[in-house]
Amino acid sequence: MTRYWLISSRDISHIKTAYERLMWGFWDRDIGEKQRQNWRRFIRTYDMIKPHDILIFQIARTGDIHGIGLVKEKFYDEETPVWEIEIKRRRVLFPWRISLWFMIFSEEPILAGRFIRASNYIDGYGLGEITEHDFRAVCDALNKRLKNAKLSIML
Repeated sequence: MTRYWLISSRDISHIKTAYERLMWGFWDRDIGEKQRQNWRRFIRTYDMIKPHDILIFQIARTGDIHGIGLVKEKFYDEETPVWEIEIKRRRVLFPWRISLWFMIFSEEPILAGRFIRASNYIDGYGLGEITEHDFRAVCDALNKRLKNAKLSIML
């Protein structure tokens, strides 16, 4: 059964990097206080993400949706800095990674200013599960933005 996940990011550049690299990464528990507090919840939730699940990428402050991706696999302990902040610090900050089969990305919001309610949202990791109904609303918004193309997904 396909699950739908909300990924929140502070910055669109992180989502753009996810699109360019077809991957997403989560903080390790030793990075900050919120990560330590929510570590066990994060691991339990991360373990529920499976291939062919769908990720919706949102800006945390605005609720704007900028991407949709299909999970390929999960992996941990990647040693390659990918995101700008990792490259600046010359170390991996987001080792809990998810690779994607594909990702749709838009600089302009696919769906603007609508915060999608995620159940069991994990603060500090920006991860929570959403309903199929909310996923379909994002697809409908994407279809409205596409002039001569349509997105149809059968899962």
